[in-house]
Amino acid sequence: MNAANLKRRSTAKGIPFLLLGVAAIIAIVAYIILNPDILKDLLYLVLIIVLAVVAIVIVILALIMILAIPFYLFKGEQYQEGGTSYEIKDVKAVRESSSEDKEDKE
Repeated sequence: MNAANLKRRSTAKGIPFLLLGVAAIIAIVAYIILNPDILKDLLYLVLIIVLAVVAIVIVILALIMILAIPFYLFKGEQYQEGGTSYEIKDVKAVRESSSEDKEDKE
């Protein structure tokens, strides 16, 4: 697709930012390795956050289950009356046909 008004611009301007990000990650990892107390504190913080998220999810799921009870009580149960049988022995074979057969008859 080569339209006359289509212009291309290089994305190489983002390479320094990418390298800066990689260097920052390496510096953070090196700082954490050199100071094990920080790693312990970070892991403790992550553990607290994960437990809080799990607790919130459990509370939300419990509320959903509790609120679903009155909904299904009000909705009720649906069933079919009339003694219609759906046994496999009552199934009849279907004659092979296609949409082309209908066009031929017309």
